[in-house]
Amino acid sequence: MSATVMPALLTGLVAEGEAGRSLPMPDVLYGVLAFAVFLLLLGITWMFRNTASRAPRKSAGGAAAGGHH
Repeated sequence: MSATVMPALLTGLVAEGEAGRSLPMPDVLYGVLAFAVFLLLLGITWMFRNTASRAPRKSAGGAAAGGHH
């Protein structure tokens, strides 16, 4: 193909592809939705803060006291 036909062909293909696709919601809402999901995940993570200090600790003599593992 010649150098002048190729850009025209690519421009036609890009324009044709863009006309057939539209987003189901405005593009700004994708960012808002992602931010809301990250906040939800942050909230779930925040609920488990400081749980390691509340967990019962194993005694040092666990095996001697009849522990299995």
